[in-house]
Amino acid sequence: MSRATRRYDAVLFDWDDTLCYAEPHRFLHAREVARHFGLDIPLPEIYQAFIRAGDSGFDDWARFCARLPVEFGVDPDQQASFVHAYRIREVYRRFQLFEDVLEGIDGLVARDLRVGLISNNTEVAVHAAALNVTHHFEVVVSPLTYRVAKPHPEIFARALAQMEVEPERAIYVGDSYDNDVVGARAVGMLPVLVDRFAVHDDAVDAEHRVTGFTELLALLDRLLAPE
Repeated sequence: MSRATRRYDAVLFDWDDTLCYAEPHRFLHAREVARHFGLDIPLPEIYQAFIRAGDSGFDDWARFCARLPVEFGVDPDQQASFVHAYRIREVYRRFQLFEDVLEGIDGLVARDLRVGLISNNTEVAVHAAALNVTHHFEVVVSPLTYRVAKPHPEIFARALAQMEVEPERAIYVGDSYDNDVVGARAVGMLPVLVDRFAVHDDAVDAEHRVTGFTELLALLDRLLAPE
């Protein structure tokens, strides 16, 4: 099918928890730390605590870590110890791609879709280069690129302008409702929420939801089919 006869030309992605993660994963690590402090918290509630603490925003990391035990309900006298235990992960964490990513990107190329990357991680270019995937993306955009972060529509609009793709002909895939679905929708892109850890409430009004690249490629085949 030619690009002139179909609805979408490009798929752009978030980075963290969409294409890449750090092992051990921060949600799973935080759950284990919480258990050491007598708290058994389900993953969806851990995710919501991360959001309330500022994890989904372009924010100061130290302030986020300080807020996290508060959101988890850790006793005030133990909050400093919780932060220390949580941040030990920074010493030995290892970044890697989800196992379906490379094959999934090949699937996008096979469908003649252009690919870009928009992340709130200011080190996304470094991580993409370290994992040898930069060449897969026409653009690699972070808050350092245009001095604006998701969910502001400008970061999406300027990335698309750089690719010379109209927003209504682009799809954005990310794991954050607030940053990715809301931000992409505001600029006129079609948002797809990826929920690899089953942490999003079913009431979240994302137009499309997937758990990984297998479902994403199936969705794209439906979206790209002639009307």
